Amino acid sequence: MFLLALLAGSEFVLRGPVRFLKALDFNDFISPYLQSRALIHGLDPYSPEVLVRSWPASVPAPEFLAGDLADGTLVIRRGIPTAYPLTCLVLLAPLAVLPWPAAAYAWLAINVCLVFAVIPVLFDAIGFQRPDWRGYLFIIFSLALAPLHTGMATGSIVISTVALCGIAWSTSLRGHEGMAGFFLGLAICLKPQIGLPFLACYLLRRRWRLSAAVAVVVLVSGTLALTWLAVHGIRWTQNYENDNRTLFSSGILSDFTERNPIRFGLINLQVLSYAVLNDARSANALALGIGAVLFGIWVLLAWRKQSGDLLLTAAAIVVISLLPVYHRFYDAFLLIFPIAWALREFGRGRGLAAPWALLLTIPFLVPGGTALERLQASGVVSPVISHSWCWACIVMPHQVWCLLFLSMLLLGKMAVKDAQTSGCPPATG
Repeated sequence: MFLLALLAGSEFVLRGPVRFLKALDFNDFISPYLQSRALIHGLDPYSPEVLVRSWPASVPAPEFLAGDLADGTLVIRRGIPTAYPLTCLVLLAPLAVLPWPAAAYAWLAINVCLVFAVIPVLFDAIGFQRPDWRGYLFIIFSLALAPLHTGMATGSIVISTVALCGIAWSTSLRGHEGMAGFFLGLAICLKPQIGLPFLACYLLRRRWRLSAAVAVVVLVSGTLALTWLAVHGIRWTQNYENDNRTLFSSGILSDFTERNPIRFGLINLQVLSYAVLNDARSANALALGIGAVLFGIWVLLAWRKQSGDLLLTAAAIVVISLLPVYHRFYDAFLLIFPIAWALREFGRGRGLAAPWALLLTIPFLVPGGTALERLQASGVVSPVISHSWCWACIVMPHQVWCLLFLSMLLLGKMAVKDAQTSGCPPATG
């Protein structure tokens, strides 16, 4: 176990922080950093012109920057400026006052610290004991997750967001409703699509104090940003709406068709449904429909079993949340929750659900979709194979299949789980 932990830790360092430090010129963090910096200076944080004009002098501007700005395709092709909410930009303000290299190093340190905080916090909250092999396997799995490595290497905000959700969940188990709400509120401010599923868990359990604390954090952050923009007379809504509309309608990064050469770096259900149907509109409708059905079943089960297993409830909704809307591979760092549940249940003589759940997360120990794309592009894969239905509909979107099966497995377990389980404090006002 010690050797496996050492290998997992080494892989995390080399594929995460080390790669981040080698790619400081352009990563996922530089755009929200510049947008937060624009907000501080009373400028429109969603304006492409402002972003290009404020590019750090210490960083060589990418060749595409001026050209994409000139022809109006910067958002379409590169996804910048990002559509992160104002609340996120407010929270990043302490880093935005720093020059770019210092801000990048600080962001890396924050991500690393939060990762190494959430893993032991979940370890203790779930009840793993120090000599328990399941607890050590949880640590190994968590550090070996390829979405964690990718998110860390790109400086993605999702890593800190997931870690804050985990810390909030653990804090809520100890009955610290206000503090749990504070952490979850920070997560929702940073990346709402990651934090809101956890809030849904608490709302269905009528955890009003925790939910109120979340609302206070979000409202205060949003009010600060809106007041600041109003004082400076900045009209930002048009650019913000344009960024969102472009990202989800014509943006290449979120495109699940052949137009996007790295579409198998996405893990939402549209990637799979398009491979099967070969029609974008039908694929999107099918994905949204399946997501709505799964979410509806989850709401019904969570409402009926309000005193049930909170970890299982959270694990199910975070997996479901990855399916119907745009999510990149690194968002699957959320799998630490179903992994924690599976290992907690493992060996308790409660059927095969836990081993199967763990098995379905194993493909996320490698960046499978991206690796297969590169093999196919390099000609390693025979055209006979790469043009086959099995390759296109099963092999390439295999990680989406895993998420779909995992969501159904967890829902099935919720349906039969009795109320007398650990990790579920009673509803409090």
